[in-house]
Amino acid sequence: MAEQERLDAAIGLVQEEARDGRAVFLLEPTETAVVEDETAFLHGGALATCVDTVAWAAVASAHGEDWLVVDLRVDFTRLARPVSHRVTGTVRRAGRRLAVADVEIAPVDEPDRPVALGRVTLARAGG
Repeated sequence: MAEQERLDAAIGLVQEEARDGRAVFLLEPTETAVVEDETAFLHGGALATCVDTVAWAAVASAHGEDWLVVDLRVDFTRLARPVSHRVTGTVRRAGRRLAVADVEIAPVDEPDRPVALGRVTLARAGG
């Protein structure tokens, strides 16, 4: 298993589909992804990993797999409960050297209430 696949498995991230510049994953949080404090919530690093992985998958689904993340921004909009989340990535722009993808993470049971929004810039490897 590749390192990225091990990391995805460790936090509970599984690909549902990726094609034509759109990727959809399901996050079924594992113990590794959850912070136990007064209130249990998803760790920001786990959510950032979701943004990274899903943005890459969206770009790779339409433009080949030779991309590297060069910039990643995540805005956390609310505390993420340790429940199932849908992670959706969409390519906004892809050129010869750079691509930009947006990612939204929302609870499966509340799809209109995202917990995180990401924007990722990727560069073509070797280019």
